[in-house]
Amino acid sequence: MEHLSTKSLVVAAIGSFLVSMSSTYVALRMGALPWPTVFAAIFSMFILRFFKSDIHEINVAHTGVSAGGLVAGGLAFTIPAAWVVGLSLKFAFILGAATVGAIFGVGMTLSTRKKYVEEQKLPFPMGIAAAETLKAGDQGGKKAKTLFTWMGISALFTYLRDGLGWIPVVFHGFGMFPMAIGIGFIIGSLYTLSWLAGGVTSFVLSHFGITATNFGLGMIVGGGLGMMLMGLFRSKKFLEISKIDILVMLIAFVLSLVFHIGIVSSLLLMLLGFLMVHMAGAVDGTSGIDPMEVFSIITLMITRALVEISPTTAVFIAATIAVATGIAGDSLQDMKTGYILKTNPKAQLVSEAVGAAVGVFVSTFILYAIYSKFGPEAFGPSKTFPIPQAMAVSNFVKAGSVNPQFTWGIIIALILQLLRLPALTFGIGLYLPLFITLPVAVGGGIRLLIDLTKKEKIETGVIISSGLLGGEGITGVLIGLFLPGSF
Repeated sequence: MEHLSTKSLVVAAIGSFLVSMSSTYVALRMGALPWPTVFAAIFSMFILRFFKSDIHEINVAHTGVSAGGLVAGGLAFTIPAAWVVGLSLKFAFILGAATVGAIFGVGMTLSTRKKYVEEQKLPFPMGIAAAETLKAGDQGGKKAKTLFTWMGISALFTYLRDGLGWIPVVFHGFGMFPMAIGIGFIIGSLYTLSWLAGGVTSFVLSHFGITATNFGLGMIVGGGLGMMLMGLFRSKKFLEISKIDILVMLIAFVLSLVFHIGIVSSLLLMLLGFLMVHMAGAVDGTSGIDPMEVFSIITLMITRALVEISPTTAVFIAATIAVATGIAGDSLQDMKTGYILKTNPKAQLVSEAVGAAVGVFVSTFILYAIYSKFGPEAFGPSKTFPIPQAMAVSNFVKAGSVNPQFTWGIIIALILQLLRLPALTFGIGLYLPLFITLPVAVGGGIRLLIDLTKKEKIETGVIISSGLLGGEGITGVLIGLFLPGSF
């Protein structure tokens, strides 16, 4: 197959392994998951340049490398909801949900590519950024050296903080998290300002004895729903089911029955999964943001309105949808890159499948291992792993009344987001503790300063930020798993 090689698939598998480890930790610890596209592109370019690979082989490898990150995000944003409500899940159960989600996300790539990349030509900003990075090349390896240098600095800092305890986790109310600074820089000044505004508002309200956690969670859901609707308003020919789509749904249906979620629930999962994957394509293509947990919540709301399901089934559905929409968003960003570079999309699809498969196993293992080590008490607001997305999902895992603050949060954020105001990040600021928000704001402040003075340095800043994310994420996972008493 043109542009497909063994070495590109090997790099895709190795890179996906690293990105899956890092992203699982980042998603749990920070409640956020920036796109791993820049890291994937630079990583692939750095490795394959030694084998004299062309830009298409590098792009094929990059496609697989980034896939693992979105599998990790899908699981981290949903599975902990089970632990919050007191459920205990087996390893095989988590692996099964991730597998069904991966089949959905990868299997529908070609049909969604045709619709959103070729026909509608949606922007897919991260895909364009990756294409520009790869086109620029890097004859002397300067970008790769920058990436790995800052990754090493971040890894060393994390080891000194969490492994040896020489650096405090929080210093005078400021979280000592390199990854948070990187997140702030990547998402930009507008979103970090909104995030900071939410954090300051929550801090002020707490002095009056008012807790904004549930309202913040509602705003996360409402903001994501608003982005989805904005994407749908721009979408045409929304419901076209190809033969490949039908085959994918049949395979996923059979696999979901293995985990005893019921025939009716499985049928609904297939139909709503198809709908959510296409919604993810529309939203992600227009905004560059993929609110995976929001698609899960919408699916649970519709499913519960039509059929009675158990909390365990609800978690399976939520995780499946989150992984599917995460991979769909990732694959379409990468397909946009391939469309610009004229890389063979089928070669990219094979790499995406390899990266997703690696991500399914690695992310499930890391997530289960972290839970086994720290226990359910480590997950929740102001704890080691804040999991704001999973907390939002937990409201729909068990049937029952919804907190009024949560409902108002959804309504207000939906309106604000439709008015193009960043309600989702404001909600994250309301939910997360201020010591996490502050370093994010620093990253956003640095981005604003560079935007105003030296725009040509933005790409370098994104590369440095990717290194900060990768270094702390991978080191944090290794410390958490192998050094007793860390964190």
